Amino acid sequence: MARAKMVMHHTVIREYKRMVVYVENHNEEAVYTLSPEEEQKLVALAETMIQHWDIQATTIELIQGGQLALVWKIHTTDGPFCLKRIHRPEKKALFSIHAQDYLAKKGMRVPSIIPSKVNQLYTKHGPFLFVVYEWIEGRPFELTMQEDLEMIMKGLADFHVASIGYKPPPGIPIFTKLGRWPNHYIKRFQQMEIWKNLSATMPDDPFSQLYLAEIDAFILEAKHTHQRLLESEYTKWTDELQTFPNLCHQDYGTGNSLLDPSNQIWVIDLDTVSYDLPIRDLRKMIIPLLDTTGVWNADQFQIMINAYESVSPLTAEQKKIMFIDMLFPYELYDVIREKYVRKSPLLANELAEAMEYERIKSKALNILIEEF
Repeated sequence: MARAKMVMHHTVIREYKRMVVYVENHNEEAVYTLSPEEEQKLVALAETMIQHWDIQATTIELIQGGQLALVWKIHTTDGPFCLKRIHRPEKKALFSIHAQDYLAKKGMRVPSIIPSKVNQLYTKHGPFLFVVYEWIEGRPFELTMQEDLEMIMKGLADFHVASIGYKPPPGIPIFTKLGRWPNHYIKRFQQMEIWKNLSATMPDDPFSQLYLAEIDAFILEAKHTHQRLLESEYTKWTDELQTFPNLCHQDYGTGNSLLDPSNQIWVIDLDTVSYDLPIRDLRKMIIPLLDTTGVWNADQFQIMINAYESVSPLTAEQKKIMFIDMLFPYELYDVIREKYVRKSPLLANELAEAMEYERIKSKALNILIEEF
């Protein structure tokens, strides 16, 4: 067996043996640590599963435990490997597994999948699929550094370009979000209307009272954004991509990308990939990052888009669609959902900050949209 490249998944950066779990009944955070017995059981599971591969483990290290997705580092005399239990439903997992195999064989820098003894890309155990990957050594990107910021965006563009042409094998369901944005918008602003009724039942809750007083303007802009999307070339673009779609990572960022010692960019953790417009990943990468500053950083915004376009240029109309999608209040929606669906005890100032960022974002993006 060829010696695998040494790789460090972002899961090594995070300490997954300690997981922060919100305890609703006590409105506080608790840290759950695996007991030695629990950890040993998971190591034993890995010892059992790795026997399905032509890999002789010397030691096994649990990297991520205590949740449905599990990750182990398999040490061997040929270097380390990554054993992962994928937490996605089997049909979705198969779509992503074959996508990663396609990309790796095409030369895209994603961890290669090591076939099992029976030449399969995975082994099934109970309801879960287990996969072995090469282990990538690298560091996470530091987005306060412009060079890293540019590289991570170029890596995303490389991923999108390389993914064009992927089609799952016969019998594997296709997962796509192409053409579904209008319905996603409708679902969200309708839910925001429904939450008004819930907030009205909480007269003593400052968060809910602020929500009642201020949310209508944001719902109105969400509806206006929906109309703008319908009037754009969104449908034309999605129709064009039906034949040769690209993949969207859907969770791209510092947690799912690495820079190796040779200054090469790697994209990891492809479990959630789906067909969609590439700008979906740009929006999910750029807008939350800017949201952490409380101001609209036009320079950072342009640096990220320029870096992406240096690899994969966007047309003027495609950028307009991207700006329209960025205008939709996804981040505000997520804050509200955290309060009313997940029942987190958010304070009114957290809602106020989210609303203020939406106002700042709206002003900047509307100026950009009007330029087209």
